[in-house]
Amino acid sequence: MKKEYVFGILLFSGLWGISEAVLGGVLYRFAIPRASVYLTIIGFSILTIAKVYLPGRGSATTIAAFAMLYKFMNLPFFACHLLGIFLLGVCYDLFFNVLKLKNRSISAVLATYAGYSSFALMITYVFRYHHWVEAGLAKVMDHIVIGGTLAALGCAVFVPLSFCLGQRLKAKLDNPFKFRLQLASSGVSVITVGLWVFSIAVYLFS
Repeated sequence: MKKEYVFGILLFSGLWGISEAVLGGVLYRFAIPRASVYLTIIGFSILTIAKVYLPGRGSATTIAAFAMLYKFMNLPFFACHLLGIFLLGVCYDLFFNVLKLKNRSISAVLATYAGYSSFALMITYVFRYHHWVEAGLAKVMDHIVIGGTLAALGCAVFVPLSFCLGQRLKAKLDNPFKFRLQLASSGVSVITVGLWVFSIAVYLFS
């Protein structure tokens, strides 16, 4: 495995992880309705830019796994949140890197519904997380139909936009994951290292 690939995984997972840790922490702390919708749109947007640089199968799942680790190191343990991140990465991989549908908006909608459906069903009927079991089928359907639809609509818009942004970034900086002296590449290196140093420091001293 090339070190540039590993460095890219760390960058994009760090960006997704810090959005979950910081923005997600605020949204959940203040009980903002449909917090997962905003976080899903951000997560899929990051995965889409990552796909431009890391198009191989499994890249989104790997990024999601490290984003889970990042959130775990920065916030109290919530198994449902971590499962949600992982399943979004798997479903993104399925529709964008395995099935490879041509229309990105449709792929985004299908991946979002798949992520929301698999999460709600697994957390309720497989892992039987008490909060979901007590709420029952009504909560499952609300999460899939209402939350999933809102997230799907947002991703249908932002995923194509993120792909265009990723292409523009790659046209200007083809491989930013090498340690170089150029300002742009060194900036990417600093951001990536900084994200993970911050996460480790929070984990060790909290």
